[in-house]
Amino acid sequence: MASTPLRIIVVDDSPWFRWTIRNILEKQPNLQIVAEAGDGAYGIQAVKTHRPDVVLMDITMPVLDGIKATRIIKSKLPNVRVIILSMHDAESISGAAYGAGACGCLSKGCSAKEIIQTIMTAGI
Repeated sequence: MASTPLRIIVVDDSPWFRWTIRNILEKQPNLQIVAEAGDGAYGIQAVKTHRPDVVLMDITMPVLDGIKATRIIKSKLPNVRVIILSMHDAESISGAAYGAGACGCLSKGCSAKEIIQTIMTAGI
């Protein structure tokens, strides 16, 4: 377990989903949400500004989708871990997600426990 909280950015175009993730993760003393963004372009800016450990990235978003945003983030800041969290089935998008540099891929239908475990594994 990390001695300081893992710094997380949530990038999703749904304010409700960002609120839900924040509500889940804020209860974990070893996780800290440092920023949120509603599309991939703002997500990239947030990553440059806040230098998180982990980014939870949606795929389908306006302006810039999560796959393209992940590629850009990984090209500029390769140590930032990106976990794709999408409404699409994780198996159907995993090839594109991993190809873009993501270290994990989850369906939004997964449990809070799975999200937390994936973040903790990525943050090691």
